[in-house]
Amino acid sequence: MVVNVNPTVTIMMATFNGEAFIKEQLDSLIRQTYPSWKLVVHDDGSTDNTLDILAGYERRDPLITVMRDGVTRLGATGNFMHLLSHTEGELYMFCDQDDIWLEHKVTCMVETMRQYSGPTLVYANANFYKNGGVVEQKTTTIHPTGLRNFLFFNSGIQGCSIMINAELINFLRPFPSLLVMHDHLFTLGAISFGKVVYLDKILMWYRQHGSNASGAQHLGVRARWLNFFRRDKPVVDRHHFLANRAFYRHYLSKLTLSDKQAFNGYFRYCESKSRVKRILIILKYRFSLGDKRGVLFLKTLIRKPIG
Repeated sequence: MVVNVNPTVTIMMATFNGEAFIKEQLDSLIRQTYPSWKLVVHDDGSTDNTLDILAGYERRDPLITVMRDGVTRLGATGNFMHLLSHTEGELYMFCDQDDIWLEHKVTCMVETMRQYSGPTLVYANANFYKNGGVVEQKTTTIHPTGLRNFLFFNSGIQGCSIMINAELINFLRPFPSLLVMHDHLFTLGAISFGKVVYLDKILMWYRQHGSNASGAQHLGVRARWLNFFRRDKPVVDRHHFLANRAFYRHYLSKLTLSDKQAFNGYFRYCESKSRVKRILIILKYRFSLGDKRGVLFLKTLIRKPIG
C-alpha cells in the first residue's frame, strides 16, 4: 500500500554524553519543513548535561518526547533497537546526536518514499562536517542494489541517512538475536525482501570528531587510499560475517533460491584458504562492491579474507 500524503515520520535519536553538539542537531530538526514528524529520544546513561538539554527542548516543543525508563548501557545499536520496539508510526528515521540535518531532509525523503510500496529503504547522501565547517566530500560512495553487490560491504547504508517504512520493519520481525548494527540489518533486509532507493541529494552534514560511535572516517583521497592498501585489514569484517550468517539462518525460509546461492558463495569465499579460489568465487557469483567489482578483486589480492 502506498503511504499517505503526509504520513507521520518517527525520528528516533539515541543519545549518550552528547552535550557538545546535541543542541545544533535538535535545532536542525525543529527547522524541518515537513509538517508531520515527531522525535523520540532515549538516553543510554549520560553523565554530562545531555538529559538536562533534552528536558529543556521537550518542555518547549510538544513534538519531542524523551523516554525515561531507566534502561541504560545498551550501546548505539541496542539503544536504537530499544527505541524501535517502543515507538509506532508509518515511516521511521534514525538520528545521531551530533549531526546537522538540512531543513528539507525529511520532506525530500518522504516525497521519494511516496513513490514506492512494500518493504522499502530510502537513503540520501551527506557531506562531512569537521571543525565547524563543511567538507565537500560525500559520505556514501558505494551504492548497493542487490545481495551480490552488498554482502562484502562490511556495513549498512549509513543509519542516519536512511528512512524505512513500517512494512519493512514488520516483515523483518522478529529480528535476529545477533546484530552488528541496526543499519546493517535494515539495509540487508530491504535488499533481500524489498527495495533500496538512492536519493542523490546532500541532505545532512555528518559530523566528524574523536567520539563518533561508528568511527571516524578517512577524509581526502590520499587518506582513503592509504587506508585501502592496509594489508592488516581483512576483506570481510568478522562481526559483519557473523551478522550476515545470523540473518541467513533466521530468514532462510523467506529467501529466494538466487539469494540463498549468493549467501552460500559469500560463506565459501570467507572460508576459503586459496586466493585463486576466492577470485573464482567472485567471478562465479558476480560479486562486487556496488558497481565497483574491481575494488573487490583488488582487496582479494592484497588482504586476508576475514578477520
